[in-house]
Amino acid sequence: MNFHKFDYIDRRQSSQFDFIRIPKAMMVSDGIFSELSVQAKLVYGMLLDRMSVSLKNRWLDEQNRAYIIYPVKDIAEDLKISLRKAIDYLTELENFGLIEKKQRGQGKPSIIYVKNFIYQDPKG
Repeated sequence: MNFHKFDYIDRRQSSQFDFIRIPKAMMVSDGIFSELSVQAKLVYGMLLDRMSVSLKNRWLDEQNRAYIIYPVKDIAEDLKISLRKAIDYLTELENFGLIEKKQRGQGKPSIIYVKNFIYQDPKG
């Protein structure tokens, strides 16, 4: 591995970077999210980031629920992973209950509902 010389971040620069955020609750090793792979958590962070585009475009369904449109091929390209891996991580998130995909017409990317990561225990 090559060592690269990066410059220090100064006070003026510290707030200008755009970041993908992954909720801390997802990173606790003994929490309910411990079953999820780190890669799926990263994809979830990217999907959360896309919610800002959703709000700008007013992508809301008839029940006023926000959704995103983020084609799988774009996710794969953004993460520099295979299409198969991108599908696997989305499936992992969907099976866990953190996203819900809704198919649209043929050739159109699915609508993705990104669900709130704050867990509501049905038992109260």
